[in-house]
Amino acid sequence: MNLDDLKNKVTESLPLENLGTLTDEATNKVSELGEQASNVTENLQNEATNLTENLQDKASGLTENLQDTANELTGGILDKIKNLFQ
Repeated sequence: MNLDDLKNKVTESLPLENLGTLTDEATNKVSELGEQASNVTENLQNEATNLTENLQDKASGLTENLQDTANELTGGILDKIKNLFQ
């Protein structure tokens, strides 16, 4: 079957009066898909924002813990040095 035969078969099986309805349905479906894509994008952006905020909070907590530990270690060493000279 060549391309012309295929076009003829499609044209015969799809009467022209249905073409408007099919076009409307296709347009509606494209609109729905576009809306769904927008929703997915918005959800992904919200998730990314939440994850970023959570990671920033955890990083801040870790930084504070490291600073506290460093201060404790430094203080402990300074106390030992002071004790050596007393």
